[in-house]
Amino acid sequence: MFDRKENIRRSLFKTLFAAVIFNLMLSATAMGVVTKAQQKNLSSNRLRSMARVYMAYGEYSKAQPLAEEALKKVRMQGGNNSEYAMCSLDMAIIHQNQGNLSKALELCKQGLRLQRKTLFNNHPYIAYTLRTLSSIYSDMDNLSKADECLQDAMSIMLDSHSKDDKAMAPFYVDLAGICVGQGKLQIAEKHYDKAIDLINGSYGPEHLYTAGVLGEIAKLYTMQNKYGQAEKLINRAIKIQEKSYGADHYLIAENWVTKAQICQIKGDHRQKEKLISKALAAVEKTGNAKALAKLEQSIRKR
Repeated sequence: MFDRKENIRRSLFKTLFAAVIFNLMLSATAMGVVTKAQQKNLSSNRLRSMARVYMAYGEYSKAQPLAEEALKKVRMQGGNNSEYAMCSLDMAIIHQNQGNLSKALELCKQGLRLQRKTLFNNHPYIAYTLRTLSSIYSDMDNLSKADECLQDAMSIMLDSHSKDDKAMAPFYVDLAGICVGQGKLQIAEKHYDKAIDLINGSYGPEHLYTAGVLGEIAKLYTMQNKYGQAEKLINRAIKIQEKSYGADHYLIAENWVTKAQICQIKGDHRQKEKLISKALAAVEKTGNAKALAKLEQSIRKR
């Protein structure tokens, strides 16, 4: 009994300690405490960890200098392939979210090559990298390559997981997104239904990832003219996101646009314009011209 209580105490202490360290890192980076000179004294692993704090909050422009320094350092020091791969993949994700897709593709392929040198062929990490590669191809509107990479990724995952394993949920979400792009809306809906069941059981109904997927399903419902169902989901998704990000964060922009489309169908043109303006202002504030152009294109298509 004593050992069990001691283990629980230690586990709680480690959790609290990790939370404190995370918050300190976030505060330090947010305040600009880590200077360029100080960055040079940090390991690639530490720099990468700090960059990921920003990435978790969608602050890719702030993550970029830290991730770039980490990649530069691991190259110069001839670091192991595993660390080199992770640094390359982080930079790939940053470039993807900034709309630099050709650079993202190059870095993702580099990371994949490095992983294959150190990991066995069917390692789950390779599956997740293939999923990232598929996502980049999707953003480039190369859906055939996106589908090919995702199928390879799912094949690897299914070597060690069942089809109903919670780890498969993000893959079903991505597969649904590809199906939407291909106009296979009913098939997409089935994939989303399977994914959201797994997501609710693992991440929980109030998680940011859950909100992101709910937004995608709501978008699909508007394409199927299921506006009542879409409205319920989009309102729920936005509520979760605004609670975490704040009321004016650019990562909510796509969901505001979906809600604006629903407002237009309902004849509430004033609210529609308000939401569109809010979405554009949030993305414009980031200074990311490519992201703004992408959002404007999305608005025109609705």
